[in-house]
Amino acid sequence: MPVLPDTAHMDLIDRACLKLAEEGTVLDAVTVAQQLMSIPGLPMHCPYHHYLVPAALLTAAHLHAGSDVQKLSAQLKTARERASGIPGGICGYQGVCGAAIGAGIFASVWLKTTPMSNKGWAVCQKLTARSLEAIAEVEGPRCCKRVVFLALQAALPAIRELTDADAGDAPEIRCSFWEGNRECRRKSCPFWPGNGEADK
Repeated sequence: MPVLPDTAHMDLIDRACLKLAEEGTVLDAVTVAQQLMSIPGLPMHCPYHHYLVPAALLTAAHLHAGSDVQKLSAQLKTARERASGIPGGICGYQGVCGAAIGAGIFASVWLKTTPMSNKGWAVCQKLTARSLEAIAEVEGPRCCKRVVFLALQAALPAIRELTDADAGDAPEIRCSFWEGNRECRRKSCPFWPGNGEADK
């Protein structure tokens, strides 16, 4: 039976996103995601990451737009419903990473698309495709943190290009989670903090 995102984990993400919205500091989606992934009690690998990507993108986009908290809350609820059915292990078993799907979920929520939409439907596919292509540039095994970073790096410029949203620019990323990952690829991961040390 597939492992689906845990309700308690998604509750933690919701509360953290709404707290950031209430504080009102404009942040990019990568910084939001780093804060979300640092929440105590969230595991290294878990299908909650499939929701974390659209949650981070929506939070950053609403912060940039100066939206009220209620609007973000409503869109988080929709994104959560759409992400809740994406099982763990889909990257290896079905060949599409849930983090990339999360980018598409962001687009579908922001643009209010449905399977019957004449406008915006293709944008959702493009967001997913660009994120998935970036994820596919790094070989496995799985690392939920790595794929979140890769999905967001690809999604941020595409969001600005293809929608009316702005979720910020991706900062330089140095992973702070690698020591908790027994399968970490270290030097083969673009975000491993040891990379580039000799050049500094």
